[in-house]
Amino acid sequence: MKDIPLIQKNDRIRTIFITIGAILLFIVSVSFLNLDMATFMSRFEQSGEVIKHFLVIDASDLGTVFSELLLSLSMAVASLVLGAIISFILACLGADNISPLPFLSAVIKGIMSVIRAIPSLVWILMIVASLGFGSLAGIIGMMFPTVGYLTKSFISSIEEVPAQVIETMKSTGANWFQLIQEGILPNVSKSFLNWLAIRVEGNVAESISLGMVGAGGIGTLLTRAISSYDYGRITFIVLVIFSTMFAVEMFVTRAKKAI
Repeated sequence: MKDIPLIQKNDRIRTIFITIGAILLFIVSVSFLNLDMATFMSRFEQSGEVIKHFLVIDASDLGTVFSELLLSLSMAVASLVLGAIISFILACLGADNISPLPFLSAVIKGIMSVIRAIPSLVWILMIVASLGFGSLAGIIGMMFPTVGYLTKSFISSIEEVPAQVIETMKSTGANWFQLIQEGILPNVSKSFLNWLAIRVEGNVAESISLGMVGAGGIGTLLTRAISSYDYGRITFIVLVIFSTMFAVEMFVTRAKKAI
């Protein structure tokens, strides 16, 4: 009895070529990196000693750590609220099905694509260079990726509203504001809350990491602890950040289920 091959010959050849190509790509990439494996192996032998340092927890500066954590969370919330307001206005102007000016939709979508293409870290570095270090730079820096993400998400939700709803509102003589208030918002409010719940988690994570480049908050404390090799304090700050992110994730999960 002739065996039936589980994989066709052409598929097997294609898989082999893809595997060889991936291996060659990996080898070429590593060769460009010029990795110093000898130094890595010599340092790796000392990793046990470094891990012992991290097992010590220094919570002596508890008040300052939680104060800076609160500052990070405040920046995340402030940038989210301001970004959501701006995003809602831009989404109403940029959604194809309700935009008052057709060319405005293309302009807004193009600008949002540019904003999303630039990483949050680059935005905050440019804002810090312009406004100096501090919380204001952090809030404005995080507003760019927040607006880029929420505007795109809000526009997609608005454009999914059935055309019959919009046509019905227009046939009753409703103006643009009444169309948004009575026709659009009731249909998109749930998806808008979902987008906000997802974004709040991202903003909290970014507010912590952006503090390491001068935006203030608990990220700044972590940078100082790392630069001074204060292992006990590093461990404590990392545990606080981990606990915070876990709590935020649990909150977002419950909020999304409630929505």
